[in-house]
Amino acid sequence: MLRLLCALSVVAVSWPAVAGDVGSDFGRAVSGPNAKLSVEGGSYDGDGAGLALGSFTTPIGNDLGVQFDGALGTVDDEVLGGGGVHVFTRDPSSYLLGAYGSFHTWDDIDIWRVAVEGELYLGRFSLSGIGGYENVDVPGTSGGLSVLTPDDEHFFGKVDLSFYATDNLKLSGGYRYESEVSLGTAGVEYLIAGFETPVSVFGRGDFGESDYSSVTGGLKIYFGGDPRKSLIQRHRTEDPDNYTPVFPKLQTATPSGSNAPAPLPMCPTYEALPNDTNCECPDGTEKVPGSPATVCSPPGTFSCRATPLCAA
Repeated sequence: MLRLLCALSVVAVSWPAVAGDVGSDFGRAVSGPNAKLSVEGGSYDGDGAGLALGSFTTPIGNDLGVQFDGALGTVDDEVLGGGGVHVFTRDPSSYLLGAYGSFHTWDDIDIWRVAVEGELYLGRFSLSGIGGYENVDVPGTSGGLSVLTPDDEHFFGKVDLSFYATDNLKLSGGYRYESEVSLGTAGVEYLIAGFETPVSVFGRGDFGESDYSSVTGGLKIYFGGDPRKSLIQRHRTEDPDNYTPVFPKLQTATPSGSNAPAPLPMCPTYEALPNDTNCECPDGTEKVPGSPATVCSPPGTFSCRATPLCAA
């Protein structure tokens, strides 16, 4: 996987120099070198989180583009970091098609990905998706306990349908299958007009199996290109999404020693005497549930207890 990321990077660096303005920007895979930076916070699967995502995108001639992603932040006080590379072709009037590779790590869990991604542009609607192979490496121990969750490799995928209610307002909904968990998603982004450096506000939520939920929101800043561009133009002439994976919950072995409950002591056993027809317990004790009936015939045995903390 590391070799794949390196190969994608070499392709981007060794390709002919970035073309200048050739015809209309809207006819190129990427209108020109650009970048974006987002800062967000909220809850990831019930854990407090803050995350910064950055991307740099540049054209390779007219028909291809490359994007480099980075991610850094904390989730549940553990550092999350990683990055990815996209290489793609695009006709801004109709589609995007490309390859993607990434690596992310959090709480000693490493996730490698290789995938294909695509987008279809249908008027004010956009259909986007990514799907491929995901390799999850987990640590041997966590918090001093043995990890029972095994390493895994499986398919992952994501698909979203977006609607631009205005040129600067995007509403989206979709489905994600990551770390073998199915999730429904919803999001919104609004580009605030009037700034020399374009700024948008966004929010999104993921909800699904295993009681997973994630709700985040933040700001996104766009750099490069025409600051008067609308949100729909930016999404179709500049940068694909910056993806971060869903990390699995680790299952650990049960701690041994004092944390395990001690077994209950056995209740004392008494013998019924020949003249004892009631199997009476000594003063200050009571019969243990499950002992012989109140009236019993000797010989026999029954148990008494001073407290409930004993086993029959």
